[in-house]
Amino acid sequence: MLWSAAIGMFASLTTHRHLLMTMVRREIGARFAGSSLGGLWSLIQPAIMLGLYTMVFSLIYRIPEVEGGHGFPEFVFCGLWPWLAFQEACTRSVSAITSNANLVKKLQFPSELLVISSVVSSFVVQGVGFLLFLIGLMMWKGTLLGVAGFFLIIPIGLHVIFAIGIGMLLACGNVFFRDVEQLAGAVFTMWFFFPPILYPASLVPEAVRTVQLWNPMIPIINAYRSIILTGIFDPGITLVYSFGLAAVLLWVGNYVFQRCRGFFADYL
Repeated sequence: MLWSAAIGMFASLTTHRHLLMTMVRREIGARFAGSSLGGLWSLIQPAIMLGLYTMVFSLIYRIPEVEGGHGFPEFVFCGLWPWLAFQEACTRSVSAITSNANLVKKLQFPSELLVISSVVSSFVVQGVGFLLFLIGLMMWKGTLLGVAGFFLIIPIGLHVIFAIGIGMLLACGNVFFRDVEQLAGAVFTMWFFFPPILYPASLVPEAVRTVQLWNPMIPIINAYRSIILTGIFDPGITLVYSFGLAAVLLWVGNYVFQRCRGFFADYL
């Protein structure tokens, strides 16, 4: 049944791909409507957070140089920016159904596109800032990513798959329990500090490090860092685990969403 749900979702994406792209463009445009700086905020906001966390953790808490002799700002950048895209994609998906009740109540409208467009638009917006900062980092270091840079599509793809699966579950849950939106914000805030995004894994006690091995975000963040900081892509068994979990979560999220979509109109 999970396989049929997955096949149905991909069939819907293929059939409505032009509609999806239109929705993504509309959502990106609406996000910066009336803003003087427009899309520049996709660079400014993460850059401010990067500067703030760098100051707090490297200057105040005095975290030592990270493994490999890399600077702390570039170490944090490789984990912070992808996480912000993932978090934004998931949290914006929570209200994707409830804020578009007029579309959902139309019998022929593929409501799963509301979640997917929220995820895709979030990654596009954050991706622009990520790319610009990455180019600046490469120019500052005087290096190029080379062939390894093409492998960035793997951790990015895993993040997108995770976000769609989680987004569908959250959007579905928020239709029936409106507290999900508030709860999701708190959960993602806590989750942000659990993987070593702002600190090296070497600072984590051994007992906690063992528990962290089950966090599927850690191999993905490590893949970003390995590719950007060392120019090496080494998938390893942990990234395979993240891929498997992402696939299962996508199937389950879509299956639950499809089973519940018939009741959405009654609660909107």
